[in-house]
Amino acid sequence: MSNYDSYLDSSLEYLKQYIKDMKSRPILFIGSGFSQRYIYSPTWRGLLKQLIDENPEIDMPIEFFIQEHNGDYANIASELVDYYRNYAWKNRANEEQFPAFLFKAKSRSIHLKYKITSVLIRLMDQFEADTHELHEEIDLIKKLNPQAIITTNYDNLLEKLFPKYEAIVGQQVIHQKKSTDIGHILKIHGSVEDCNSIVIEQQDYDNFFKKQIYLIAKLFTYFMEHPIIFIGYSLSDENIKSILYNVKQIIDSEAEPMIENMWFIDWSREPINPDATMQKEKSIPVGNGESVRVNYIKLHTYEKLYDALYQDSVDIEFLKQIEETVYNVVKSDTITNLEVDIASLKYLTDRDNFLNYFTTSEGNVVEGARSMLTFAHISDANQLASQFCFTASQLSQKVFDKPISYWSYAYALIEDVRIKTGVDLRASNNKYHVFMNGVSRFSIEMVNLLKKVKDMEPYTININNQEIAYPIEGK
Repeated sequence: MSNYDSYLDSSLEYLKQYIKDMKSRPILFIGSGFSQRYIYSPTWRGLLKQLIDENPEIDMPIEFFIQEHNGDYANIASELVDYYRNYAWKNRANEEQFPAFLFKAKSRSIHLKYKITSVLIRLMDQFEADTHELHEEIDLIKKLNPQAIITTNYDNLLEKLFPKYEAIVGQQVIHQKKSTDIGHILKIHGSVEDCNSIVIEQQDYDNFFKKQIYLIAKLFTYFMEHPIIFIGYSLSDENIKSILYNVKQIIDSEAEPMIENMWFIDWSREPINPDATMQKEKSIPVGNGESVRVNYIKLHTYEKLYDALYQDSVDIEFLKQIEETVYNVVKSDTITNLEVDIASLKYLTDRDNFLNYFTTSEGNVVEGARSMLTFAHISDANQLASQFCFTASQLSQKVFDKPISYWSYAYALIEDVRIKTGVDLRASNNKYHVFMNGVSRFSIEMVNLLKKVKDMEPYTININNQEIAYPIEGK
């Protein structure tokens, strides 16, 4: 085995074991190099060049602007704002090029940003995962289940690769109450879905950096509780330097701390010399004479990295459903009066018990486990209490329309349903029944169903995404 192969295998094995030992999902921090690789998006310089070349109002090449602004791309973009504003207004009758809504916007930079979104949307329209020359890498990416993805990219490639993840754009990342939880794509520099959200010119960056400390605080639990994998950035990227600088200030550590849970993935354009000796750690200057050290992996292709990041996982939507359920119960203002037993929460506080209860050995969701969380879609625990508002005795009173106190009357009808349809309505949490505060509680749906059972009318049960009718057809 060559020096480099030995280095790569041992580095990735360490990453894989670290994730396993940390018992958490990685956070992917995705930069422009990722989109350049898979949708052939331009570099920042390449994007500015394209913007200049495609605007007939501009008669100087990109080199002129680089010289004029000492290579500061954000300041070049700022100068292009007025070029595009003037060009758009002169051609405002051409709605295919500049739609009418642009001229009603308050932002001077909206025309430039709309042009940027047009460039990236065209590239995404050409993206075909199955026929892509790097389809093997793409197939591995799509199997990943990171805790979340943070990106400075504007395009929708990540939404395409991770369709079950919710995109949160721009300042929503700070304000969204759930923006640091599982299954999100945090687009901190904006998105093509909202061209005004794009961070490109100097004023945008000034505003972003003013608020970045709040963003870092919002995301700090990520940096402390999960492995962080930087993909698609260069070591000199100002975004990374700024973020790492703020992390360093928060941890208030030694002169050059080693941030154990961060990995910087450095892509080599050319195949790497098999005899090369590589570093496993890297010092990154973060400004003001300060620096940090992170884990470092240099590679030419990504298959082995994506394979190392793979984790067997419960379906991401199911995990989000669980999280939303617990969150809504905990935040309830009546939590002292509402002791919800979601499949025995005390039992499920143990990670291994939880996974064994809800999943098979292959990581698939156990049949029927979803019914334990049917009420996860309820937006507030107060709503849960009001929906399942009947005890067994109250259920009997409602079904029989009499002031009786015998819970056994209702239970006899529930048993009748079980005998005739095979469905035990009290065996799981569902739209008819939940187990709360040590007792079963029932909804108005159960009242209406049992009235039909009592009156020997036909009825349909909706449970576990299935409809079961009685009488059964053909019997």
